[in-house]
Amino acid sequence: MAIIGVMGSGKAEWPDLSVPLGRWIAERGFDLLTGAGLGVMLSTARAFSTTDGRKGRSIGIMPSEAHPTLGFAPLPGYPNPYIDLPILTPLPRKHPDAPDDALNRNYVNVLTSDVVIALPGSQGTLDEIQLAVRFAKPLICIGPANAFEGVPPGTRIVSELADVYAFVLAKTGAFEQL
Repeated sequence: MAIIGVMGSGKAEWPDLSVPLGRWIAERGFDLLTGAGLGVMLSTARAFSTTDGRKGRSIGIMPSEAHPTLGFAPLPGYPNPYIDLPILTPLPRKHPDAPDDALNRNYVNVLTSDVVIALPGSQGTLDEIQLAVRFAKPLICIGPANAFEGVPPGTRIVSELADVYAFVLAKTGAFEQL
């Protein structure tokens, strides 16, 4: 089944969007991929993981830091408790002063996802949106249009979850059973 990547704020949960989205992804049997942190990542993973009868897994791509004996260790607070499959990479979060082509865990988030859904966030979310466009990943943004200033021209931004659901179903070849 497809891996649906949900990107967004590491601080704000955007529950009106993230909770129904997480449940919907779980109810359809998809796997959920997030950055394993707080905010949208936590809220979506919590909704996904607490949905009765789900079949998919919540996957979390964790940023890391050097560790003297382990080599690398997840940053404090990672993964959130709703991640079934935490994946530790030797890649850090993208630092604000890092060049655009600096390798970071956002590459893994985007390249592993079959479809990328972006909720409002900050620079990390914008970086993931730009990577999705760069690597031609199916991408849709959900939320107020002004929350996505700076996205590449032509990026699809919607305000209704129904549009996101239809997009995911079309891009994954899945269909809605009545």
